[in-house]
Amino acid sequence: MTTADDDVARHALRLLAEVGNASAEPLIRLRAEVAGDPRARESVELALTVSERLAERDRRERELTALYETAGDLSSLRDVEEVLQAIVARARGLLGTEAAYLMLIDEQRGDTYVRVTDGIHTEAFKTARLAMGAGLGGLVAQTREPYATPDYRHDKRFVHTVDEVVDGEGLIAVLGVPLLLREKVIGVLFAANRRERPFADAEVALLISLATHAAIAIETASLFADVRAHSDLMERAANVHERLTTVAAQGGQLPEVAAVVAEVLGAGVFVADPGLRVLASAGPVAPAVGEPVTGDVAKTCQSAIATRATAATPGGCAAPVVAGSQVLAVLVACRGDLGVADQRTVERAALVAAILLLTERQLAEAEHRVRGDLLTELLADAQPDPDGLRRRARLLGWDMDRPHAVIVAYPERSEDRRIVASCLGSWAAQRGGLCGEHGRYVVALLPGTDAAQAAPAAVDRLRRAVAAPVTVGAAGPGEGPTGLRDAHRDARHCVDVLCALGKAGTAAGPADLGAFGLLFGPAGRERVAAFVQRTLGAVVDYDAQRGTELLRTVEAYFDADGSHVRAAAALFIHVNTLYQRIERITALLGEGWRTGEKALQLQLAVKLHRIVSFTDQHSG
Repeated sequence: MTTADDDVARHALRLLAEVGNASAEPLIRLRAEVAGDPRARESVELALTVSERLAERDRRERELTALYETAGDLSSLRDVEEVLQAIVARARGLLGTEAAYLMLIDEQRGDTYVRVTDGIHTEAFKTARLAMGAGLGGLVAQTREPYATPDYRHDKRFVHTVDEVVDGEGLIAVLGVPLLLREKVIGVLFAANRRERPFADAEVALLISLATHAAIAIETASLFADVRAHSDLMERAANVHERLTTVAAQGGQLPEVAAVVAEVLGAGVFVADPGLRVLASAGPVAPAVGEPVTGDVAKTCQSAIATRATAATPGGCAAPVVAGSQVLAVLVACRGDLGVADQRTVERAALVAAILLLTERQLAEAEHRVRGDLLTELLADAQPDPDGLRRRARLLGWDMDRPHAVIVAYPERSEDRRIVASCLGSWAAQRGGLCGEHGRYVVALLPGTDAAQAAPAAVDRLRRAVAAPVTVGAAGPGEGPTGLRDAHRDARHCVDVLCALGKAGTAAGPADLGAFGLLFGPAGRERVAAFVQRTLGAVVDYDAQRGTELLRTVEAYFDADGSHVRAAAALFIHVNTLYQRIERITALLGEGWRTGEKALQLQLAVKLHRIVSFTDQHSG
């Protein structure tokens, strides 16, 4: 590097050291002066790069300082108006815009309004109220995303509905970011210029930070106002909480919860299950226990259950009684002028109601487990201590030596088993019986009940509770450990035969199964297996060894009444493929298997094989 180059470099560094971030303009002039000297120009370029980075550092420091000062203001918040004014003033200063303003959503009036401004001159703009969704602010609120336009008037990406107000103020470049309060948009913070200009990503990020502080300020100030204005309501809320807690701690019930809320609010209060049938009620105009909830109140309840949130209407409010992901019930206060504090009382009561219902459910489930264990041991093949079973039954208030109808239910969907157990369990409890899950099945023991009448009655109950088919078998009467176990075996045998015959969702007893019931009784099962093996064994063995579907082909052929076309369609194969399969079956079974007595035996063997296979798969 020459001496002249050194002089240029020292001069560039001197400019940078003397005037800091303001050195860009002198450096630019110096670069023009040394344009013909590459080395000197490179030195000036490096100095310019350092200058730009210093400027960027200073800008960030100013932003952080402003944000820190804003946070300090918020921590000592007393007057929300002063804080919001400081925020828009800092937004204008940091972004270097000519104006900044804040618009909030007025939920009561259903529109938006300008809350605070800085650099805005026209009174029409300062007092503007806009319809929801109008202009750039409406776009920001709807999308929950920041939006910038260098030329508002000619930007066609949003609907222009407030141009007169904007034009009157002379605004052209506008940047808006949403004010979010717990994911809810409550307003929009703007920075604007009266000339075209783009907004950098750093400027957008800075305005978003300021908008976050503004949202916090609004919420904090509102909380202070609420505390000052509603101190008496808070005292009442504490009293209600204490009374509800006492009810829960002393093992109270839903009627006591309803009575406390009804007294405090001076309203009719009731608790209804998810099916909208009243479980408890208190106070005036509340529906009686057991009655269905109807009319507009029912719609309010359905809304609360569907949204899992308090639903308020002119007629009152409903709060869901929730435990985890499940809605247990809904608590309703029937009074039209309930304020926010009153609604919170309803919600606290719903929480206590959830605790009581959960406690009741846990007790019921504990009893259900005890009864289920007893049922499992009772129905086991080996019963080493029948007298011990009787003693445990007596502790549960159940007399197993009374004649019982035995109901066995098999839900098509395993996830429905618990609902089936609950439905049949309440029925058994009403009759002084026992119910529980037993493997894939649900078993109910109903004392003093005719099994022939119990099976269709059980199906009718289950159809109202479960959407998918539930197959029911009934047998009995049986009494004592041995008699109940035998009746259970017969009832389960009925279920298995119905399912194997494709009659899921129906009910039957041993007498309803006809010949199938006799064949699959204790004495006939071995003979059935031997008959199936003798008649179809060659086809079954061939399928097992080679993975073919000859048995299914035989069944489809007879189901189609010997029609090759319909049988091929049922099997989703070509007719020529069906002919080839029939030739193979003929080779295995011999000529004449499709007609006469041999055809009748084959059809019977196919159905019996289906039943044997189903019962073997579901044994245990």
